[in-house]
Amino acid sequence: MFDIHCPHCGEPWDQDYLHNPAELDGPEGLTYSEAAEQFKKLGCGFFRAEGLKACDAAPVEPAERLAIIRAGQDISPHPDEWGLLL
Repeated sequence: MFDIHCPHCGEPWDQDYLHNPAELDGPEGLTYSEAAEQFKKLGCGFFRAEGLKACDAAPVEPAERLAIIRAGQDISPHPDEWGLLL
C-alpha cells in the first residue's frame, strides 16, 4: 500500500481506494483506470458523497510540492508510478 496525493491540496490517500471508491463515498462501477483518471482531475473531490467536484480544500503542501504531485500524475496514467518524483 502507498499513498497518492490530491493534485489540488496535496492530501494523501491510500491508492487502494481506487479499486473500490465507493468505500469512501466515491462513485460505484468504475474500473481502476477510470477511478485514477477521475482522481487526477478531482483530487479529494472524487471521494465526496455529495457529488463529484474538484477539491477546494486549503493546500496542506507547499505550491512546489503540489506542482511535483501534478507532474507525476501528468507523466503516467498508473497511480503506482505517481510518487516516483516525490
